[in-house]
Amino acid sequence: MSVHPSQPDPNSQLVPDDGSGRRPSAPRRRMVDGGFLTVLSVALIAGFLVYRKEGWTRVLEIFGDGADLLVSIGPKVMAAVVLAAWLRRLLPREKIGRHFGGCQGFRGLSLAVFVGIIIPGGPMTAFPLALAFFEAGAGFGVLVAFLSSWMLLGANRTIVWEMAFLDYHIVALRLLVCLPVPFLFAWIAQLIERHRPDLLEKVTRWR
Repeated sequence: MSVHPSQPDPNSQLVPDDGSGRRPSAPRRRMVDGGFLTVLSVALIAGFLVYRKEGWTRVLEIFGDGADLLVSIGPKVMAAVVLAAWLRRLLPREKIGRHFGGCQGFRGLSLAVFVGIIIPGGPMTAFPLALAFFEAGAGFGVLVAFLSSWMLLGANRTIVWEMAFLDYHIVALRLLVCLPVPFLFAWIAQLIERHRPDLLEKVTRWR
């Protein structure tokens, strides 16, 4: 009498296999971690110095300004988090992995730099998109190229702000000087990803 192994029950799996081939998602971050404690410590020290110099009245005024800022940017932060979650589902993982995965050559990095240049909006757009690209399979160097070009070469910021206040010769010179920087940063990031993946895992806690 032959015994056939029973098929695993999909409902009993801890992590259902939906065939997506996704890389494991990031571990859940703790609400109180090293970064939070560092920022809190700096804020408390700064508050104490303001109190010693200008008294409680000024401290309370600063708290009020901070509360106004929180009310202003809070909805934008929530929208950015939702956007990142949606983009992780919508981006074509196979194409992202093929064109941007691993240690890309000049073509892949150029595409990332180009996307960073043309993408409109501020951090609420760029960082959710970077997170979505990473979880869809983009390499570390590609992300560095994308964010570096967005910060240094962004067309929206250049046209709206720089060209409105500075001579176009100065703007052109700055862009020319900054153009190689995203590629240099991406190359360094790829060296780390290729030769020190343990360091990348320790620093980013993503892989």
